[in-house]
Amino acid sequence: MARVGAGKGCSRPLRDFFQILTRLKRDVNSSVRSWRKITRPMQTTLTFRRGEEIDQREAGVRILQKYWKEFAPKDVSEWNQRIASSGGYIVAAYIDNVIAGILEAIRLDIEGDPDRVPATFQELTGHGTWSTHKDSGDTVVLVDLTVSPAYHGAGLFGALAEYARMSFESTSGVILTYSPLFLSGKRYSVVEKHERLGAKLQRELRRSRPGLTMIVSGELLIAEDVGITAYTL
Repeated sequence: MARVGAGKGCSRPLRDFFQILTRLKRDVNSSVRSWRKITRPMQTTLTFRRGEEIDQREAGVRILQKYWKEFAPKDVSEWNQRIASSGGYIVAAYIDNVIAGILEAIRLDIEGDPDRVPATFQELTGHGTWSTHKDSGDTVVLVDLTVSPAYHGAGLFGALAEYARMSFESTSGVILTYSPLFLSGKRYSVVEKHERLGAKLQRELRRSRPGLTMIVSGELLIAEDVGITAYTL
């Protein structure tokens, strides 16, 4: 039996049919190539900048204000002061050169003792100025760890905590956290993140950040209390 083709011997309707098939195949192949291009995994870069290296500070202040409200710097000038006073213990994480997370830490002379951590944020940080930071302090306290909503789920919480453990000098052998506790069934949700990374809860403080509220999983929660956890180095 002779093969049917789209050559000279074909009738016009048959040639039109093969032309339609050819165009359809070409369009499908083009769509597949475009889809593969869209769905190809994006290559991202994660970098950290400490102290005076931190840029995009306006965006950084907005990230802090969204969660910490009156305990965040009021403007870039106030954050500049914190950064200058922190001795390099304020760090920003960048994804593809966009500021995405912030870790604000401080060094104190407390010999790694959780019971010697000041009871309120104001005492701990000199009313948010970081004037209480001591360059020769023996213990690092992670005061707040904040991830921009646009980068939730990207692993930045763990990345910043691990950066602190690998890069910060805490000669007492421990790094402490000053983690928010909530008045709800989600009370230990932030503490549990640190515990999954190896920290252990040591102490709870009442009303360390008076009046603070946070939205957790779409629910507005009181976040005045603090849990002190400890990473052993």
